[in-house]
Amino acid sequence: MTDTEREHRTPGKRAGTPAASTLATNQPIVAVVGYPNVGKSTLFNRLTGRRDAVIDPIPGVTRDRRQAGAEWAGREFQLIDTGGINAEDPTPIGRQVTAQARQAIVDADLVLFIVDATTAPTSGDLEVADHLRSARVPIIIVANKCERRETELLAQGLWGLGLGEVVPISAQHGLGIGDLLDIVVTALPEPEPILPRKEGVPALCIMGRPNVGKSSILNALLGETRVIVHDRPGTTRDPIDTLFEYDGRELVLTDTAGMRKRSKMRAGVEHYSQIRAIQAAERSDVAMVICDATEGLTDADLRAVDSAARAKCATLVIMNKWDLAQPDLNAITGELRAKSRQRPLVEVCSAVSGEGLHRLIPAALRLYERRRTRITTHALNTAIRELADARPGPRGGRRRLSLRYLVQIDTSPPTLRLDVNDRSLLTRDYGFWLENQLRRRFDLDGVPIILQVRDRGG
Repeated sequence: MTDTEREHRTPGKRAGTPAASTLATNQPIVAVVGYPNVGKSTLFNRLTGRRDAVIDPIPGVTRDRRQAGAEWAGREFQLIDTGGINAEDPTPIGRQVTAQARQAIVDADLVLFIVDATTAPTSGDLEVADHLRSARVPIIIVANKCERRETELLAQGLWGLGLGEVVPISAQHGLGIGDLLDIVVTALPEPEPILPRKEGVPALCIMGRPNVGKSSILNALLGETRVIVHDRPGTTRDPIDTLFEYDGRELVLTDTAGMRKRSKMRAGVEHYSQIRAIQAAERSDVAMVICDATEGLTDADLRAVDSAARAKCATLVIMNKWDLAQPDLNAITGELRAKSRQRPLVEVCSAVSGEGLHRLIPAALRLYERRRTRITTHALNTAIRELADARPGPRGGRRRLSLRYLVQIDTSPPTLRLDVNDRSLLTRDYGFWLENQLRRRFDLDGVPIILQVRDRGG
């Protein structure tokens, strides 16, 4: 099921404000819960057939709720991966992880309680079981890591938890997964009618270096705590998709992990988290690159802008924490125009005070529409004639580059094909100049332009 096929459970709010559908779908929801490091994310990946959830032997890697579609025997459902429930973790982030997992239980139609079958039930397992006894939702105990017969026999002791059926599996090796899925689809409620697929839902992603307030901005825009916020860099590790409504229009908003410099990246989790951040940008229309106003525009911010451009996203730079500092916007805009081919636009806000938040989604939607721009062939050829007169093409020996014909062949992003007499005469500098002049002339600042050059001879 794609993001555009999801439907809201939550009615829209007043016009001009976002109504979030954090786990919105017309399909039944199955939550994967348990104590940390029992294999929840491994099972999530196995059941969805994807590699979206980051897996690491270090406990606590999964922190936010994650959602993806799964299917078995013709039944489709949404699977939620959660962080480990650990009420004994006194840290703020630990409390938030537990709160997110408990919210997933509230949202679910069925809960898969994952337990490590290689050990007797721990105090943490018993703590989760106590919480689940008060949940008014069907529960299946999944005894994970059952690679051997003796482990399967040991797993039967989990019936003593009094929560229902125990299913032995090995998520890592795929053992028992078919039996588990048979039981899951039998326990699911009857499916709701599937509404027609909707096309053209704008996809926005939030990017930037760690600890600049990306998740805080997402939560502030949605008006709810959708992802975990903490002042320690690197809190968000997986891209988090949220379908919501703004001014009667459906949007998808994705929060991503912080973009670190390669030399400062921890191997494993952070490496794959950053890969997924880039992938999130590649499937988005607009990247909202968050920067810290108290630090101004940094080289890391420029790298994030460049990553968004390579992903063919329209780009909006947002200076967060504007309540704490007001750097020179003219200087920031000038630096962006000098160092970024897309010449991104700049907005300011404060996720804490709410200042400027109301401008962000409208600015992103304007970029979305510009990314879909269709320019007439007449206007394009008038432009290249005037540009060739203003700056004749470079020479190569006795020949000069001649711009023959320009036509738009695609949108999202705008893709132009330029016919020339000899493409070998087109220098990198002149190509960048043409691109920027076209961007300026057709009001495409912040929008990627793909310029394809073709020889026509002569």
